[in-house]
Amino acid sequence: MDTIQQLAIPLKQSQIDAAKTFWAEGWESSEFEQLRTAFPNPLDAVKIKAIVLNALYGTNIIAIAQVAKPIEEVLGADKWTGPELVEQLVCKIREVTKRSNYSFAAKYAHFFVDPTLPILDSFAEWMLGKHLGGKMQSNEPRRYYRFTEDIEKLKRVACLNCNCAELDSYLWVAGEYWYWTDHRNYSISGDLKIRFENLEKNPSAEPLLAALLRIGTEGAI
Repeated sequence: MDTIQQLAIPLKQSQIDAAKTFWAEGWESSEFEQLRTAFPNPLDAVKIKAIVLNALYGTNIIAIAQVAKPIEEVLGADKWTGPELVEQLVCKIREVTKRSNYSFAAKYAHFFVDPTLPILDSFAEWMLGKHLGGKMQSNEPRRYYRFTEDIEKLKRVACLNCNCAELDSYLWVAGEYWYWTDHRNYSISGDLKIRFENLEKNPSAEPLLAALLRIGTEGAI
């Protein structure tokens, strides 16, 4: 594993703290908590969970109802934990979709199986690469393994004290914002876009976002 001693773009604990507060405003879909409460066993209501996740997070799986069976097969084996769980979900789901649905698999594992697993999202992965000064997206066969290794690398080098959900909330928002600034026509979260536009008009109107992004701070991107 390669090692780095300094980030290409600095990341402060204060940014993670701002992201944690920002996320607490209600950015996670309440439907997920309702599903976890109603169906606490990972093997319960797999099809419903998959359909809701696909719809709310736009993971773009056409044959989503058919994906429930491979998920059940992986979870029923009861031997996959950690990053290997996501890799196995990707492998089995690929038999249905013919694609490597990493974003869907990571989100499903995080929200409905193991909340300690980081969420692999295209914007989070892009932002992670910006901080580490490497590729914006890994092309390695076991992409989730590389992602989780890079997450731990970022936490170590930046000396962060946070869990994966708190770091993900930062990477998601920062990734969407900085990507959007150079790709104005790219589709991002509509709710976030409104907040980003408010931030650009008046940073003081969005203090949490400004702190999360270090807008108006020396050393910001």
